[in-house]
Parts: sequence; structure tokens; C-alpha cells
Amino acid sequence: MTLRQFAFGLFICACGAFGGEKPALVPPTQEQQNQAPLWSFDLKADYTSGSKIMKAGSFGSQAAYHYEAEVLRDIHLFDKYYLQIGADWERFDFSRSNAIFPYSISALASEIDVSYWTGDEFLPLLKLEPGVYYTRDHITRNSFDIPVRVVAGMKIRESLYLVAGLNADPFEQDPVIPIGGFNWKINDRFNMRAVFPEPRFSYTPNKVWELFVAGDLVGGGYRNGPTTDPRTSNALLDYTGYRVDGGVGYNPSKGLSIETTVGWSIERRFDYFRSGVDYFSKSAPYLKVDLSIDL
Repeated sequence: MTLRQFAFGLFICACGAFGGEKPALVPPTQEQQNQAPLWSFDLKADYTSGSKIMKAGSFGSQAAYHYEAEVLRDIHLFDKYYLQIGADWERFDFSRSNAIFPYSISALASEIDVSYWTGDEFLPLLKLEPGVYYTRDHITRNSFDIPVRVVAGMKIRESLYLVAGLNADPFEQDPVIPIGGFNWKINDRFNMRAVFPEPRFSYTPNKVWELFVAGDLVGGGYRNGPTTDPRTSNALLDYTGYRVDGGVGYNPSKGLSIETTVGWSIERRFDYFRSGVDYFSKSAPYLKVDLSIDL
């Protein structure tokens, strides 16, 4: 290249940068747009208003606070399948406690997933969560558990999939719980995910906003700490919360999602299923915020 050609090229670039026309940009390829992230972060927090425990009226009204943080490293296996490795921390705090109702329930687990990348999100096909599941900040070797989740889908037609699988957890009253239903993309704006136990119907008017109604199930099996009640001391506790809700999702850019949810907690259940101690709370409103970040 001669000096004259170099100077002429430099002049053209300067005109494009500072002149009235924008420089030409190469648009990202479809493969780049659908590229999976290297890291996935999820932060959740919700509050359930105080409600009385049935058959324990003298105990008073109990509110519940719930927090969860998850971080996963996404490792490509083949095609659209990924190995996700990371950690998950979850905690429930309660406003009232005694020998039956703990002041806290916690889980600290590693997470190993085999997931399918759709281009927008990961769909876990196999999930292993070995860790400690305990109450009252009391951890022993008996607190160790390995919940397992397996899910598979079968394509019926282009926009309709059948979904089947199971949750397995020896700390719960029902050690195996089926997962089943269908996912139907009605059109570009409406989607019906009728999958037990967490169905969801969503409306997406554009790429930024989403409106939805859903069902939500929280909790699991935990090893209770020592108490003054022999029925609950070091016993297994199956704690569950059943909720219905509606909310708004805000997706300002790819890899960033914020959801705000308002709903109704139908019941919260404290079930020491091996000793026969079983209590239900009355229903109450709740509020949840969920932040998801992919990097």
C-alpha cells in the first residue's frame, strides 16, 4: 500500500466517524445472538404476610421471609446441551417460633445440571443438588441430602411439547413427585406452560415486557435441629408453600431480567411426617422480586 492510498483511506474513515453518516457496522450473526452465557446468576426475595397456624391458635400470627441466591458456570458439552456447575443458597426466616415451628429453614448445596439452551434460557434436564438441608442453624451429618430432578420433553408439533419427569428427595414425605404437562407457544405473544407443579401463562407484548399468571411451590425436606419436643427433635421436616400469583417481567437487555410478583399464599405446611406432627397456616398475601443476570 502506498502512502497516498493509506492517507486516502484514513480520510474516508475520519469522514465516516465525524461526518453526518454513521460508520457501517457488521450486525451480529444469528449464532452470536443465540450464544449461551458463561455465567448465570439468580437472586430471589419474597415476603409472606402474617397468618395464623390452624390448630395452634395460641401461637399467634406468623410471617415468612424467603431468600435465595444461585450462581452457575455454563460449560458447553455439544450442540445446544450444557453442563452447569455452581452453588445454591436458600433460607426461610419466620417471625415466630417454638419447638414445633423453627425460626429458620436453610439449604446450602452445590448444583450440577445438564441443560438445554433454547437461545434465550436454559432448560434443566437433569438437576442434582447435594448439600445440607437444616433448620435452626443446626447442621449435622444427618442434614446431608441429594435432591434429584429429571425432566424430558417430546415434540408434538412445532409449538407444542409434552413434558414429563420427576422430583426425588428422601427428606420429603413423598420421596418421588411426578412432573407433567405441556408447553404450548400459542403465538409470538402468548405462551401456556401447563406443567405441574408450577404452571405459567404469559403475555409478551414486546421484547422488553412480560405479563404473567402462575402457580408457585416452595420448600422441601429438611433435618430439624434439637428441640425440647421429642416428636420434632432432630426429625425430618417437610415444609411446603403453595402460592398463586401474577406479575410483570422487565427485560431491558439480553441477559438481564427483573420480575415483580404479587400473589396469594394458599397455605404453608409444617409436616413432621414420621412423627405425625402436621400443621397448616391460613392463607395470606405475598410479594416477590426476582433478578436474573447472564454474563
